[in-house]
Amino acid sequence: MEGSVSPSSSLFEAGTEYRRLHAIALQNRPEVDLQNEEFAIAVLQHDKSSDAAVSSDYLWFKVKAKHSVSKIKGAYQKRTGVKVDFKFAHKPTGDGVQMRDLNHLKDNIVVFTAVEEAMESTPTSSGARRTPLQSLNTQLSASPNVSITSKDSAPVKVEVSYASPYSVSPAVQVKDENGDLLPRSQISVPTRNTPTSSASTTRNLSSNPPASTAKNEAHNVEDTSMAEVSDVSATVSSTKQPSQHERMQKIIEKGSPEELEAEMRRSQRFLEKLKTPLVDMASVNRDARHWIQQIDGLLSHKLDTPTIIGVVGNTGAGKSSVINAMLEEERLVPTNCMRACTAVVTEMSWNSSEDESEKYRGAIEFINHSDWEKDLRISLTELIDGSGQVSRDCTNPESEAGIAYAKIKAVYPQKTKEDLASSTVEQLMNEPNVKAVLGTTKKIAKSNPEAFYRALQHYVDSKEKVTDDSKKKKEKRETEWWPLIRVVRIYTKADALSTGAVIVDLPGVHDSNAARAAVAAGYMKQCTGLFIVAPINRAVDDKAAKSLLGESFKRQLKFDGTYSRITFICSKTDDISIVEASDTLGLEEATAADWQRIDELEKEQKALKQSVKDLRESRGVYTELINDADDAMEVWDTLRNEVEDGKTVFAPTDASKKRKRSTERSSKSRKKAKTSRASSDDEDDFIDDSDDEDGNDLDPESNSDNESEKGDPLTIDAIEVELAQLKEDKKRARHEKSEIDAKIKKLNQELKTSEKAQAEIETAMSALCIEGRNNYSRAAIQRDFADGIRELDMESAQEEDPDQFNPDDQLRDYDEVARSLPVFCVSSRAYQKLSGRLQRDNKVPGFRSAEETEIPQLQAHCKKLTEAGRASNCRAFLTNLSQTLNSLRLWASNDGTGLNLSDAQLAAESRFLKSRLKTLEKSLDSAVKDCLKEMNEALAEHIFENYDQLIETAISEANTTVSKWHRPVNRDNRALGGFYWATYKAIMRREGVFSNAQGPHDLNLQLTEPIIKHLASHWERVFAQRMPRVLQSFTRSSKNLLTSFHRDIEARSMKAGAGSAGIALLGQQLRNYENIFTQLTNQMIEAINNLQREANREFTPVIARNLSTAYDWCAKESGSGCFARMKSHMASHVDSSRSEMFRESCDEVRNRLLNMCKQVEQSMGLQTDEIFMKMQRDYTEVVSGTQLPQGQMMPKQERKMRSDVAEIIEDFERESAEAQAAAGAAIAAVNEEQNNWADSTIEKSLDTTSVVKEVKAEPSPEDGREAPSLNVAANNADVSMD
Repeated sequence: MEGSVSPSSSLFEAGTEYRRLHAIALQNRPEVDLQNEEFAIAVLQHDKSSDAAVSSDYLWFKVKAKHSVSKIKGAYQKRTGVKVDFKFAHKPTGDGVQMRDLNHLKDNIVVFTAVEEAMESTPTSSGARRTPLQSLNTQLSASPNVSITSKDSAPVKVEVSYASPYSVSPAVQVKDENGDLLPRSQISVPTRNTPTSSASTTRNLSSNPPASTAKNEAHNVEDTSMAEVSDVSATVSSTKQPSQHERMQKIIEKGSPEELEAEMRRSQRFLEKLKTPLVDMASVNRDARHWIQQIDGLLSHKLDTPTIIGVVGNTGAGKSSVINAMLEEERLVPTNCMRACTAVVTEMSWNSSEDESEKYRGAIEFINHSDWEKDLRISLTELIDGSGQVSRDCTNPESEAGIAYAKIKAVYPQKTKEDLASSTVEQLMNEPNVKAVLGTTKKIAKSNPEAFYRALQHYVDSKEKVTDDSKKKKEKRETEWWPLIRVVRIYTKADALSTGAVIVDLPGVHDSNAARAAVAAGYMKQCTGLFIVAPINRAVDDKAAKSLLGESFKRQLKFDGTYSRITFICSKTDDISIVEASDTLGLEEATAADWQRIDELEKEQKALKQSVKDLRESRGVYTELINDADDAMEVWDTLRNEVEDGKTVFAPTDASKKRKRSTERSSKSRKKAKTSRASSDDEDDFIDDSDDEDGNDLDPESNSDNESEKGDPLTIDAIEVELAQLKEDKKRARHEKSEIDAKIKKLNQELKTSEKAQAEIETAMSALCIEGRNNYSRAAIQRDFADGIRELDMESAQEEDPDQFNPDDQLRDYDEVARSLPVFCVSSRAYQKLSGRLQRDNKVPGFRSAEETEIPQLQAHCKKLTEAGRASNCRAFLTNLSQTLNSLRLWASNDGTGLNLSDAQLAAESRFLKSRLKTLEKSLDSAVKDCLKEMNEALAEHIFENYDQLIETAISEANTTVSKWHRPVNRDNRALGGFYWATYKAIMRREGVFSNAQGPHDLNLQLTEPIIKHLASHWERVFAQRMPRVLQSFTRSSKNLLTSFHRDIEARSMKAGAGSAGIALLGQQLRNYENIFTQLTNQMIEAINNLQREANREFTPVIARNLSTAYDWCAKESGSGCFARMKSHMASHVDSSRSEMFRESCDEVRNRLLNMCKQVEQSMGLQTDEIFMKMQRDYTEVVSGTQLPQGQMMPKQERKMRSDVAEIIEDFERESAEAQAAAGAAIAAVNEEQNNWADSTIEKSLDTTSVVKEVKAEPSPEDGREAPSLNVAANNADVSMD
């Protein structure tokens, strides 16, 4: 809603000053728990300065979200005894503004500044606002000389070419002493200068007794002069706020989907309140029942409008991964389901449940009994061979028997081949577990995605993964449900689905299960958007934009008029070779410097690694020296101990050292060596060769030789000298080793830095190549798509008029067709990794931010696709609401006293109105008939008149098409025709439609191809161009009729001198009725498109019905020569029935289209008549009024009901205006704050650089302040009317 602040907005950022006051208040916040929809309100007391405020200066109040400013002011006055006004962010705020609208910091805490009211305040518009609004007085003079609005008020615009001479201003509602709405007649208003009728013939304003008598009645109120009315009206108008009508029209015309939805929610709450006074009188008052019915009709209008987006793509295209990434889930959509999952339609939509245990919900819908019986019968027929046994081909998963066996075995896992061969369809259908699920829906609800995924997989996953027969025999297999699933529905709180998008993973319309194929086909007709997914490395090479769609698919798009609904998604953009991509994309020069730098870094890394290796070898030498010193010190320590004990010892020989190491080092020395290694600063492992010394190879006989070499006995001093030397040697070795460790650590750090630099360069190169391939692929796909459309257009143009065909003629702007195709090149794996998911996967190179994966852009595109439907839905509601409120105003203002006209004048006005209404009704009926006539003519000219020629073409090509089926199989080019016997048999069993590894086969479609192919362009011309023009012409004609009618009534009213205010309001109402006609046209265009999509798919079902007997005959044929007999019978049947079946097919479509026209005519007639009846009621209310017998008044209860309705409408409009004013004040405050911040930033920038090129709204590094945001969500107002 324009000019108001949404309570749910996350975009608003309050100014710095407000944040300061807010922070001070929080320092002394009372300890109180705020429940849902509860607020804590802090008010800076009126005698405290905001500049020097402290936390104790605030008073706190606990209120509800729906409470208004006036309620808080009352509580403050009661507490302090001082009457104050409140300021919010230094701006005054309206009394009607609710707390939920001021929750800008999203903490349910609002801070006000109290300002004491002046002792003598002048009357303001707010005071006038408290006076209930007077119902519109249709007696006010029509004279343009008597102004009923302020001079600043602009006249109400009805249409650019027409402006009413009247304008509407809020009138004053006058009540008597009992609080009842005063009858209009008791307000004396001078009329324009027309001859005054005599007392005996002039109707009194109230049709009541004379004024002297009336003054003595209970409703004793003095007359109000016209001057008084004008003064108050001028006071109300002086606020210069747009009227409710203007505000509503602006929202309807220019509002965003979010603004429109917020206004719709607010209006629905208001309508609930509006019903209250009417419900009390519904049992005794017909008008009350009528308005309740109107209000209920508006309340039944649903806010949610689902937008269905189909996702299609070949196996392995990455559809599931893309969808999971869009939904911000690592694994939600069923995957790894082999044949099962690819056949299940999976629908994902927004989860509206607020229950934490139901954050993820699912519904698995199973096919019904008859669908499974039909599927099972066909599968058993293909599985059992002519001998009555299971076919040997059942082990081949690509064969028809293999597919059937996998399906049946999944549902009946305990059945052996012998059991299946002897089982009937009826016996299998009566299996208890299968019978129990058919036709049911299984619901799942979990609080976390992992548990939900596992629960879902239980139903949709294929467990046929064990290849060891011995394991299969040991494990008891459970029933698998995937063959019985019709559709899986998943409900989750993904942001991409929050605006009503419904993503549907479509496996295709040629599923072997007829029920699932029907579901997929049904979704295809409903799709607002169609996402086509293909891996990027095949999308361009295979010309996927042309070939992936297929000729029949593109032609169907042409029939449906849904080219603009296509979105192409290139998946797996992370699958790229930098060398290949740079060569293919011509990026050698751009990457040459990077490659050179990588070569340098690799050489540098090689040198560093060699240096580290050499240093590690040196470190090993010093480690050995340290270990040897430790061993020797142990020996000398032992010798010293022995000398101290009085023993005679000799210097140890090398052999004794070795012996010592071989016996003792296994414990102490090895432990010391380990400690020495652990103390190294280097974290890398190294090998200590000291353990490999051969200490056990000593010759025992050498002991005798050593005895003679002992020398002189050792003394304590000699031992101490030797130990000191060993310690010095060890110290030097440790020092050298530490230096080497430091060098290794430094080299390793340099190596890591080099490797990181190389990784960054490779990432940048990958990003460059990915971006280059994305741009190339995007342009190529768009070009291929446009070329595919051009080919279809050229083909149709050539066949339509070969003599005039010019291939150089551009039948449409193909450059625009190319540009209009959205193409997203995405990497779901990189996005998931950057989002913190897929923890066990390696980092995906080439992506530095989530935006580079294009998943966020795809999510935004998904949400944007919902905007048109959401906006259209809300505009329809608000248009009808505006019309209903205007009608209610007219009704509430009518008190039963009639107009200031004589009986003769009133009768004349009534006759004139009836005459014009009758003319309008006839004119509108004629406009509907003319519209339908043009529609029928368009169908006849472009479609029906071509039937004869198209039927003859189809008849002449039918036998050629059948002969193509019966050709020998061409293994090199299967497209040339011909089927193997098993495939042909499978096609016959499925009434001409079957899909296998070679793709889909539809014999019925192939027979109707000549008709559909030649009719596509004509069809598109009718439904994409001609029909909308016809309906738009109807809208213009209807608007002209309404305008002409209103002008006649308006001119008559001016002449009669009565009802100017009511006529002015009808001028506003005229705009609503015109919008309703525009809305009607859009509804009819949508209805026609839906009906024509049904009709254009009826060509092939008729062919299938005509060939059903032949299909059945061929399916039952068996034995020697059966294949030849099947071919012969089919060829004969097509030849004999071709003329009749093609004509019947076209007649079926013709009847469908004619019925479409009848439905449209009926719908247009009903809705046009409904509009007319509403207009009749409104204009009758104003021109004729509600008449009561002379001397009587409307019952008090009814007058009170009308008064209450008028008050509720007035309150609604007042609160809307106040909310708009509050939002405007908040925007102004933020604007001022932003300007101040920008000025200070500029000054600081000038001080340092003296030149300012650009001032960005980013945090200032000098003072740390944030620039205030101007993203005020003032358009999402949702003011509560509770």
